[in-house]
Amino acid sequence: MDGKKPKILLCEDDPNLGSVLKNYLELNDYDVTLERDGRLGLAAFQREKFDLCLLDVMMPNMDGFTLAEEIRDVDPDIPLFFLSAKTMKDDIIQGYKLGADDYITKPFDSEVLLAEDKSHLKTQ
Repeated sequence: MDGKKPKILLCEDDPNLGSVLKNYLELNDYDVTLERDGRLGLAAFQREKFDLCLLDVMMPNMDGFTLAEEIRDVDPDIPLFFLSAKTMKDDIIQGYKLGADDYITKPFDSEVLLAEDKSHLKTQ
């Protein structure tokens, strides 16, 4: 990664979880842009270059699945993780069909998420 911090687009509408995750990832040497809904997430993705996207599934204005489709249209290869409280098999399968690299159900362990981020960024 040419010495720069990897950039992560984090889309999470829960203000507490969003800021905790952002702080945790920044403490672990990531540059994180946090957006509170899918439309803002898409605008950030179109404005900046990211190395990885972490998308909540249930968000206002544009859900994570729709946002993922928009992102995949622009960059089919960017690592894409869904973060979701939706644990129904159909939701998880839909996430993978949209090209997710991982579907992480809430609550999740931040250290596990960090390890998954690192492994996906290494493979690029």
